[in-house]
Amino acid sequence: MLPTVATLTNICEDALLSAKIDQIDLKPFNRQFINEEYLNRTSTNCDDNIDTSSLFSPTTNYKHFFRISHIHVSHPSRASLWFNLLRQDQANHRHKFQQAVERYPEDIRNMFGRRNDITVRIPSCVDANHLPHYHLNRRGQHAITRILGVFAYYHPDITCAPLLAPITALFLHYMTEIDAYESILILTSTNYKIITQTEIQFQSLTLAFRTLLRRHCRTTYEILAKHSQDPSIFDEWLWIIFDYLPFQYLVSIIDCLLIEDMKILIRFSMTLFHFFVKHGLNQQIISVKQRRRDSLFRRSKFGRASGRLQNSTSPTSNRATATIYDNLVAYIQHFDLPMEKVFKHAFAIHHLQRKEVFRAIEIEEEKIKLDRRRIMPQLRRSSSTGNHHVITPTPIPKAFVSRPLHHQNSMPIIMVREFDTTTASHSDFAYLWSLIPSRLADFQPERIYSSNIHGRRLRTLYDHVEYHEYCLIIIRNEKQEVFGGFCTGQLANRTKTRAWFGTGESFLFTIKPERQVFKWVGYSTAQKGSTQAYEDYFIYADDERLQMGGSKEPLNIGLSIQQDLNEGSTKSCDTYGSKSLSSIEHFQIMEIEVFGFTR
Repeated sequence: MLPTVATLTNICEDALLSAKIDQIDLKPFNRQFINEEYLNRTSTNCDDNIDTSSLFSPTTNYKHFFRISHIHVSHPSRASLWFNLLRQDQANHRHKFQQAVERYPEDIRNMFGRRNDITVRIPSCVDANHLPHYHLNRRGQHAITRILGVFAYYHPDITCAPLLAPITALFLHYMTEIDAYESILILTSTNYKIITQTEIQFQSLTLAFRTLLRRHCRTTYEILAKHSQDPSIFDEWLWIIFDYLPFQYLVSIIDCLLIEDMKILIRFSMTLFHFFVKHGLNQQIISVKQRRRDSLFRRSKFGRASGRLQNSTSPTSNRATATIYDNLVAYIQHFDLPMEKVFKHAFAIHHLQRKEVFRAIEIEEEKIKLDRRRIMPQLRRSSSTGNHHVITPTPIPKAFVSRPLHHQNSMPIIMVREFDTTTASHSDFAYLWSLIPSRLADFQPERIYSSNIHGRRLRTLYDHVEYHEYCLIIIRNEKQEVFGGFCTGQLANRTKTRAWFGTGESFLFTIKPERQVFKWVGYSTAQKGSTQAYEDYFIYADDERLQMGGSKEPLNIGLSIQQDLNEGSTKSCDTYGSKSLSSIEHFQIMEIEVFGFTR
């Protein structure tokens, strides 16, 4: 189950304040988002040795400039550097992101609620073990939450983008929140090949690095492989940069990355491995710094070597690999070689061209697809026979171990627009939207009946609702308790004879005094496919009553509404395994509303 992040105090107000900051106010950091401690020990640096006057000249060779010039992290020119670099070619397609950027403040309000009372989970496209915030304060971390949530909502096709979170955090050091959001939209457009977007792309990139390191830095590769006895240490090459490398090096690497492509990260990872083998491999293990980049999203306190290096062949090799990895992490955290020396070595790696990098990625992708085509039929046969312990004749590649084989973005981020209702809050509807079938989550609620507007008559309710395939019924009683049911099946299916209809996707729920959901008992493993007839009594409707949830005992109805819409009753029922939805069995209906689904 994916971890969730409770919406924190003033998160929407933070977004409004951030929107009022202009680029001219960044000097060079977005001080609203940066730790005060870091600001106090990092003064603005105006390095006269670097001529930044040509930075935004049309004739500037940015590739050459950033390879030989390293602008200080606090240089004033950084206030607009990354944003302007990304928007160099924006004149031709500025309209592409304009609407999304203008809609962003409203999206924040819809997703997190005006009162900051909606819970948001981590988008499944990012890696919960790698969510650095660098020097961002609590407010800056809230901004990461907002950007990732809104981005994931509008891009459900991007299923695996682990670099999205660290790059967003870096952008927020030097950009306003809205500019950072626009920059992420640009980076994930088809013109850039920096952030992977699918699971296979990320696995292919990870494995391609191992191939390229062996080809271009064979000695480094062989020494590390010999000492660690487990090649999985090479799979951490991206996080050596984004999780552990000191901030000043990372910022200069991003300068080059935004101008060039993924080969920049590969070059610098090779360089870091090289210097570790040369200077740090045989040193006495240095204490690893406490992880200063823990995020609001972090699932656990310890997520470093233990979870990622647990598949070693033996306890001995596991200890050796963990020791090497800890040494590597400590060496990178304390890395202090001159910037010029690091860059000189990175760009001195011969014949590492963009074409070769992407060809290596394509080859690894084909291997993964071939492995999947071979393994999937075996898994399907195992699943169909009910045997979960079938041993496959070929081992499952490591690429499949890090994430589930059937991983997909099956739990979409919820964003419910504000609308007129008097029975439930915006937060309540966000909760209900997390319960409905995922195929309906992109729809928005539409009030199609209200007793306060349309009158109190069951027939009138049917007239407004009966041709809607799905609807939510919400009731408020005299105790100010709020509860109801989700109906799957048109109420037009009612007949004069007593017949139940609907599907197992329907459910009963309570909102106040506490939130609870009661789903069809047929979903439970023990009952699936073997329900009794009375356990399939989902919905019954005629001109005298509307009911949901039947039982072996005919009078035990989960929710019953009388024809005058003034009275109702609730009991425990067998269909949904529910208890009474109200503190009193027979209740007065103070208000009833019905909601349909609309785009």
